[in-house]
Amino acid sequence: MASFSRRVILDIGASEIRIGELLPDRSGWPALRQLSSLVLGIDPTKGSEFFPAVLQGLENLAQTSGIKAGPATLCLGGPSVFSRVIKVPQAAPAQVSQMIGFEAQQAIPAIEEACWDFQIFPAGHGDELEAMILAIKKESVEEMIAAAMKSNFIVDSVELAPAAIINAFRYNYPEIQTPTLILDVGARSTNIILVEGEKIFCRVVPLGGASITQAIATDLQESFVGAETLKRAKGFVHPGGAYEDPSDEFAARISKLSRGVVTRLHTEVERSITFYRNQQGGSRPTQLYLSGGCCSLSLIDFFFKEKLKIPANYLQPFRRVSVSGGISQEVQKTFSGWTSFVGGALRSLPDSPCRYNVMARLKNESLNKQKDRPALVAAAVAIALLLILPGIHGFWESSKIQNSLSPQKVEVEEVESVLAKMQVSQKKVADRVVLLEKIVALETERLRWSQLLDVLAKKSKLGMWITRLQVVSDAKSPADQAVPAKNSANVNINPQVEISGIFETKSEEADAQVVDDFRKSLEESGVLVKVVTLERETPERSADGKAEQVALKFALRGEWVTQRSSGSGGQVKEKVK
Repeated sequence: MASFSRRVILDIGASEIRIGELLPDRSGWPALRQLSSLVLGIDPTKGSEFFPAVLQGLENLAQTSGIKAGPATLCLGGPSVFSRVIKVPQAAPAQVSQMIGFEAQQAIPAIEEACWDFQIFPAGHGDELEAMILAIKKESVEEMIAAAMKSNFIVDSVELAPAAIINAFRYNYPEIQTPTLILDVGARSTNIILVEGEKIFCRVVPLGGASITQAIATDLQESFVGAETLKRAKGFVHPGGAYEDPSDEFAARISKLSRGVVTRLHTEVERSITFYRNQQGGSRPTQLYLSGGCCSLSLIDFFFKEKLKIPANYLQPFRRVSVSGGISQEVQKTFSGWTSFVGGALRSLPDSPCRYNVMARLKNESLNKQKDRPALVAAAVAIALLLILPGIHGFWESSKIQNSLSPQKVEVEEVESVLAKMQVSQKKVADRVVLLEKIVALETERLRWSQLLDVLAKKSKLGMWITRLQVVSDAKSPADQAVPAKNSANVNINPQVEISGIFETKSEEADAQVVDDFRKSLEESGVLVKVVTLERETPERSADGKAEQVALKFALRGEWVTQRSSGSGGQVKEKVK
């Protein structure tokens, strides 16, 4: 007689969803039926697209497959799954659980945000026990349960991919007791599992088929969906060495890119085997079984056979599991990807080797919240009363104060009305003052050139001629150039006036003195400030001090103060007026 009843199995992978029913056949053995799958068609590395795609995909599968609602087992995998194998000494069951819980707190990142469970296996040697801890993000579990419930599936158990793969292998290959390596290569992660008798080791690495697709997309400048299509149509793992490349240029390139990613995966496999042998006391595997959706890539078995030097075969998930109506052609093409699905279904059997239940912790947390709800409600009521009572007392006191302040309030309102009228009048006066200041400024600007020409006529030395006046609006005086850049926004940049001309040469000392005196006289006039000498021509003189040139060039530059100037500029402005 069968010891299990009908159950819906949901296997949600990073790139594909699989659904089916488990029910006992006439002999009481497990049988599957109505198997169907759906490719999500998204970039699995983008987490924002995953949940909406799963939600829609489950609804479509539920409608097209015709599977009725009922209790369901959810199988989850991916890089969010955490695995750790630890050794604990033999002790009372309560003490062993306590020690494993302490180790889990040390090993699992942010354990309060994770759903986890453990199972104890015999170590095989010595007096120690081995426990394999599996964990997954609580958020991922809750999202997938919500998506399943949206399609009317009642999820009462959650299976993680590593445990499901072990169950599928144990059920289909009960005769194998030698050290065996199982590689379950999915879209975003690979489960590296070592089985040796009752001894088990598992490691999850974030490397899978999506890594190959991403490498193709980057190299060929394709979208992720386009690269995935090319990989499925022309992809295979290049055998390496002296093997001839295919005639198709795209196929040749894709094969080499695939080999690069699979080579990285081989490095992780060797690292896991070394750790298993050194830390867990295991043996090197003597055979390899491949599973997972990415294992449909051609020649991947040949690659690992050459690298690991052991026989490589594909794990047959339907070897001892019957399928009502036979296995469809669609399932046959991707049979290696159904291992987790079959393992999740076999969890319902009473003698399955791995029986993890990460959902139990979600239920316990929910029960604890329900137990604490009355206390939380009472605390909320008490806090509300503490907040309301002072408020009522304050309202009563404020009413008394309001009644006593009513006469003074009328007087204050009258004073405020008068003050508002005064402020309006004050604003009108201020506006007129601003207008007068603008008029005075315009008048000053009108007289600017006449004042400058008058100063040049009065301050020019005998034998000096002004040949050019030029206004340079974007020039900076040497003093302004010395100001640091961080204060440049506060510096007033006034127009610069360049004065060029010639002067009669007499002697070297007199030539220098005449230009410098002219510069100082311009500064003292107040029309120009910060006057500097740009040029003073120096002739070549003979031994007796005479020069062949009669007149020499000179050039000065000064800052022409405008009405926008402040500080010393304001003082100069008053002088100009």
